[in-house]
This record gives sequence, C-alpha cells and structure tokens, in this order.
Amino acid sequence: MKISRTTVVASAATLALLAILAASPRLLGGHVGSALAALGGAERRWLVLGAVGFVAAFGATVASWRAALAASGGHICPKQAGARLGIGSMVNSFAPAKLGDAVKIALCAKAIDAPGRIWTAGGVYAALAGARSLALAAVIVAASATGAMPLWPVFAVCGVVGVLATASSLSGRLRRHPRIKQVLEGIAALERSPRALVKVLGWTAAMQLARLGGTMAVAASLGIPHPVLAALIILPALDLASAFPITPGSIGIGSGAVAVALATRGIGMTQALSVGFAIQGLETLVSVTAGSAGLLYLAPRGAAVRRWTVRIATLGASAGIAAGLGLLLVDAF
Repeated sequence: MKISRTTVVASAATLALLAILAASPRLLGGHVGSALAALGGAERRWLVLGAVGFVAAFGATVASWRAALAASGGHICPKQAGARLGIGSMVNSFAPAKLGDAVKIALCAKAIDAPGRIWTAGGVYAALAGARSLALAAVIVAASATGAMPLWPVFAVCGVVGVLATASSLSGRLRRHPRIKQVLEGIAALERSPRALVKVLGWTAAMQLARLGGTMAVAASLGIPHPVLAALIILPALDLASAFPITPGSIGIGSGAVAVALATRGIGMTQALSVGFAIQGLETLVSVTAGSAGLLYLAPRGAAVRRWTVRIATLGASAGIAAGLGLLLVDAF
C-alpha cells in the first residue's frame, strides 16, 4: 500500500499543530486548559478500569474480524489478526481520513487465498461496519429508553445496514462487475453462514459493551453524575465524530462531540471536555501499544529491518506511554 508524500506531510503538520496546542492549552481558550487541569484530579483506579475496557474492546474487534474473514475463506491466527489490526489502529491514531482502516484491509486481505482478495477484504470490512451499526443502534435504543437521547438516529443507522444487505443480495447489474462482485461476496458470505454471522454479531456486541464499560469508568473517574447514562450518550457522539476523520484519531472533534452531548445533560463544558480528552487518550494508548507490538511481531527477520522496526515500535510505545502518563500527570497545567 502506498501513501503519498503529501498525505504524510499533512499528517505530520497536523500532529505538530496538535502537539503545540496540547503544550499550550491556553491558545485554545480557558475551557481546554481547565479541562486538561481537571484530568489531574481523576480517580486513577477508574481510569485503569477504563483502559481495561478499551483493551477488551480491541480484543473483541480482533475476534469479530477473524470470524468474518473465516466466512470468506480467510484463516488467520489471533496473534496475526491482533498484530495487523493493531498496526491499522495505530495508523489511525496518527493519520487523518481513516488511512488506518485501509491498512487493516490490506494486511488482513493476506489471510484470504483467492483472486481479488483485497476487494473481498473490503467487503468483510463493510460487513463489520454493518454489524457495528447494529450494535450502535442498540446503544441508541437503550439511551432513548432512558430519555437520554431521541430515537430517530436508530433509523439512520439501520438504513446503512439495510443498504448493505440489499446490495449483497442483488444478482443483477452490480454483480456483473468483477470488483464489485468480490466486494459484495465479502458481505454475502456472512449471510450464507448463520453461524459466522452470529459470531460476528456476538463479538461486535461484546466490543460495544466493553467500550461502554470503559466509557462508564472514565465518566466515573471524573465525577460525572449517572455515568451509565453518560456513557450511553457519549458512545454515539464518538461514533458520529469518527465519521468525519479530519484530524488524526478524530482528536479534538471527538472531545468536542462528547462535550456537546454531555451539555444536553447539564454537564459543564470543562468537565465534559475532560471526559472526551480522557477517553480519546486511553483509546490512543491502546491503539499505539497494540500497533507497536504488532510491528515487532510481524517484522521480517533481517537484522537491519528488525532494528528499524524496533526503533519505530519503541517510538510508538513511548508515545503511548506519554499519553497515559499525560492523563495521570496533566495537573501540571
């Protein structure tokens, strides 16, 4: 997979700007500086539980990918799947436009031994996106039942799933094009295998529950009232923000979406922003750690390549550790 030099430069510039803003939060106004300072008072044990929840969510994501790939004729061990998805997640942490998702597709496609496997893997990705949409719809329904948010977003989310299901079942014009046929095959494979479909939906639901638990823990660590209700509001907001990946890892956009969502429950801007920063910081920590471990695991055995891989992985791990320590020591602001 080739990434243009312009994309690399743009990503580096965006990260540099974010680093400057993080080092000088007053440049963004008092709310950001106060929110970063509020992180220093977070309950450490709840933050650790939050990190455990996001790690569990990553593990469930790996399992769902394995189940979906197996339905399409791809077989991959848990370590290989975790390494490849971890690298993609790490790329998403440092590059905009969800480039990491393209990396996931390219790396996981190697598990499929068939012509046009990259296109089939793209279909697997689309099928998993549909499963995530259904899990998100369940969260929105639960939030709506508590009066935390309206029900209408469910219809929009389920509409995406309906489009994918309809496209995969068509046997007319769409399937005449070989590439489109291969993409649709990655979706239709799950429809033909109820067992695989149940596995994918089960692991996707587990992923969403783990994220919900991690989000609840973060909300509790910062003293948000009714953390369960808060988590039910925060998760849809974060997923909506991830649909507009303008910045690496939706940094800033995600925190802003969380702040707006919590404001509907009467939570102050400073406290709401601190929750968004903490959640995105922990998710980035998990992604970078998984990606660094994945690079080491998949690195070729050549001495020179191995040495550079260790350096890159160490840099990534250092960034992840710095993010985690920043959450614990940011009261220096």
